Amino acid sequence: MNVKAANKHPVSYTFLLQLAIPMVKGDSTGMKRFFGASLIIGFAIFQGCQKDGTAPGQVLRVINTAEPATLDLHKATGQPEFRILGALFEGLVTRGTGGKIEPGLAYSWDISEDGLTYTFHLRPSSWSDGSPLKAEEIVRSWRRFVDPRTASQYSALLGSVVNGSAIRLGEMPPDSLGIAAPNDSTVVVRLEHPVGFFLQLCAFEPLFPIRVEIAEKYQESWTRPEHIVGNGPFRMLSWSRNRDLVVEKNPHYWDSASVTQAQISFKPVEDPLTAYNMFLTGEAHWIFNIPPSKLEEASRKAEYHTQPMFGTYYYSVNCTKPGFDSPALRKALAYAIDRKKIVDHVLKGGQVPASGFLPPLEGYAGAGMELYDPEKARRFLKESGFSAENPPKGLQILFNNSETHKSVAEVVRQMWREELGFETELVNYEWKVYLDNTRNLTYASIARSSWIGDFADPVTFLELSVSDNGNNRTGYRNPRYDQMLAESWTIQDAGKRMQHLLEAEKLLLEDMPVIPIYYYTINELRSRSLRGADADPLGMYSWKRVFLESAHGARD
Repeated sequence: MNVKAANKHPVSYTFLLQLAIPMVKGDSTGMKRFFGASLIIGFAIFQGCQKDGTAPGQVLRVINTAEPATLDLHKATGQPEFRILGALFEGLVTRGTGGKIEPGLAYSWDISEDGLTYTFHLRPSSWSDGSPLKAEEIVRSWRRFVDPRTASQYSALLGSVVNGSAIRLGEMPPDSLGIAAPNDSTVVVRLEHPVGFFLQLCAFEPLFPIRVEIAEKYQESWTRPEHIVGNGPFRMLSWSRNRDLVVEKNPHYWDSASVTQAQISFKPVEDPLTAYNMFLTGEAHWIFNIPPSKLEEASRKAEYHTQPMFGTYYYSVNCTKPGFDSPALRKALAYAIDRKKIVDHVLKGGQVPASGFLPPLEGYAGAGMELYDPEKARRFLKESGFSAENPPKGLQILFNNSETHKSVAEVVRQMWREELGFETELVNYEWKVYLDNTRNLTYASIARSSWIGDFADPVTFLELSVSDNGNNRTGYRNPRYDQMLAESWTIQDAGKRMQHLLEAEKLLLEDMPVIPIYYYTINELRSRSLRGADADPLGMYSWKRVFLESAHGARD
């Protein structure tokens, strides 16, 4: 147990201990001072506590839904990882309120008239160990990110940077990437073609800088507390696997004066019901998932918060498995699911039935399809060659531990039984095992999936199904689809580009390697003393702005 993390009033206890020493030596004056100080400090601590149990200087306790699979920025893929990484690291730019791009390590930037060159001007800043952060370290970090030896599942994001695609494919060395540091405070990035949302990419965690020499020296253990060095508003204090990960304010952060919260504890609790009970008993200040069975009750609480989210809940189909390589079977399964019944009677949290793979996005029309049609489902089933008497082998829904995922899977199983005559096995694993199965395509047929957009553009969803994309969890391959996505990066007319991406989404739904189910909403419980917890549409938070407020309105 980390004593520093557990001790909520270390200064007070140390002071009392110092006063007690003369008492042990027989100093009666010291004894009087000891008991007097005890009463004063005890009263101060009592006065500082709030009705919800928050005390000045208290650790902010956040339920983080799962134990992080990795904290290597270049290998992480899930929200449980990115929430923590957003506290420990910072990029050239950041996402502010409403997802607006704001200065980060770069206090300003210039974009050439042709949109091909971005010049970032860095502010003086340091790593969490106090050493200066230089532009060349950002260059080295991006090279590691795109290097095929790193095996980053997001490396395609640098495909628009000069030589980025060739490096990913092993055709050119990483040091040929179109990024340079002409001096310690300037980073220049050259693109092969203009990308209107390039700054949004720069605000995404995998493009944040890391200390590459530390990663190379310690390999898989470089993210352990004794080795990791970041540049964000917090630094890692302790990491007890499957218990909690504690971060503390980083005194070397360039904007440390704006960081109020002293410590944050991220607790990996996968079961929403357990998390909900922890919130009710004061063991947690903030939970991101509310179990469907408690949502109506939670929505009546003052601590409840909800808003739309740029995310889709869907089922991935393992297209490499016999039977499930049939688009007709995949569409039969998709059209047999009554999405409205799921969101209205199972989830009850304002979620929206999916009418395409992409959630609503300003400037993008969306597929707008009716994805529930039992008659159509049975026609596709007949076309596939399967039937109730001849069902596909290995029909199984894999999901990570969660009451919500289980509830949805149980309803879908019943729908497939009623509409198609199939029996479905439900299988659940803890987060890391679930990730291994989906990444390696070792799951039997169907896997619960979700995607929260990394930036506000359709490509953040559609790229998932490109053949060689690191986040392709279906094994789907369609050269025409790959070509359409590649072309989308080069189309400069915004309207034509959005129409082109819409046609790509329609092709994806024609093949149905992914079965959209619903669009997310944020449904959370937050302590009434929590401030600065505004989420952007991508469901991420600016941890430097988050803090617990005392009962009298003062910051802790």
